[in-house]
Amino acid sequence: MSDKEEPKFIRDNTITKEEFLSQFEDETIEITVQARYCWKKGSSPFPRFGKESLASFNYGVPWLNDPEGVVGEHGDVFWFTKKSLFGYPYKPEFKEGKIYRLRVRPSSFRAWASYRYFYLEEVLEKEVDLRGDSSLYTNALEDYYKNYETKTQEISVILRKDVDYSDMASGRPYGISHIARSFIVARYADSGKASMTSGILEIPYDNKNFSSNLKLKLKAGKVIRILVRKSISDDSDNTYMLEKVLATDVKDDELKKLQEYALTPTKWHIEGEDDFDIKDGEATGIILWDPEDSNTEVGVSLECDPDNMRTAILATEHFMKILGDKKAFEEAVYAVVADDTADDDGMIRTWEADWGDKEEEETILTKDAFKKRLGIISIMLSSDGSGSVLVSLDEMFTDHAYNVDIIADGVYEAHGLIG
Repeated sequence: MSDKEEPKFIRDNTITKEEFLSQFEDETIEITVQARYCWKKGSSPFPRFGKESLASFNYGVPWLNDPEGVVGEHGDVFWFTKKSLFGYPYKPEFKEGKIYRLRVRPSSFRAWASYRYFYLEEVLEKEVDLRGDSSLYTNALEDYYKNYETKTQEISVILRKDVDYSDMASGRPYGISHIARSFIVARYADSGKASMTSGILEIPYDNKNFSSNLKLKLKAGKVIRILVRKSISDDSDNTYMLEKVLATDVKDDELKKLQEYALTPTKWHIEGEDDFDIKDGEATGIILWDPEDSNTEVGVSLECDPDNMRTAILATEHFMKILGDKKAFEEAVYAVVADDTADDDGMIRTWEADWGDKEEEETILTKDAFKKRLGIISIMLSSDGSGSVLVSLDEMFTDHAYNVDIIADGVYEAHGLIG
């Protein structure tokens, strides 16, 4: 099977046991992995095949730093099992967090680069203890640091929740554990300015390099000055790793007042429009798309950080670009809908009904005639400018509407009929 083919799993007996097993190599290998999610009482098995069920556990290898290696970073180990006379557990039984040495058959496919599938042939050793192998911690440490900049910077923040050693009671013996705390205001030493900025402080801990953090106590609401490394991961924007606590309970009235201001519930003002309500992570309101026509109401939702509602300014900036040229916005969105619904000849076949006794009726329209009947129902925008537009189809497809994804400012993609 090639890497591009989809793996086949037994779902309601759509393939046979033999077909499933044929996706795994004949030659076996030995692997050592840590069980993460396992079958246990109350869990449902995969659909039954004959008198057997296809069971599995998901694994990780936190002591390795080799996503392209034989076991990758994560994966699944499968086996066929029969329910015991007394119900659960399905044999063999694996415990979450424990390490096992197994003989397995590798799959002939990969779902993605760092994920693997294996079929279990034999459990060679249960609950393996690897703590005596110093190279495992070295790999884990390297893996943890690779996600952060090498340079450090000094910042002052106010954490939203206490940090206490009791939060760190159950660390990972083969990797770096951490807890995370959020902040919504910060003062960066390089600029000296206090600013509203949502971020995450990760506090690593273990019994070796980060053992001092096990005794750490920090109070929420107090200004702390810290040395940090910034995350370079794409999915961890404005996340920092704690390198060192420089000072606690720092006097910084400006930063405290800024946090109080950020947390104050308020109306959200958009120039030229009625104030929006702002709560639960969004600013919502109704605008008239055509100020002269009361029938052109459009619902608007602007995303913000629930812990810092004034971050709605980010989505608002993208919304103001739309308001600045409604005609161009309409034309771009309507063109996407027309292109997606048209046939190869560029014509659009609708099915309309008057919701009375009349049967649905097919109508064939040109793209221009079709677009003239469209209208904007609602707009949702995230802080990065992405979002969606709900488009009225004027009952050309009975009661359906059309959803268009906003990829970025001026970039749109059809999502399809809804309703």
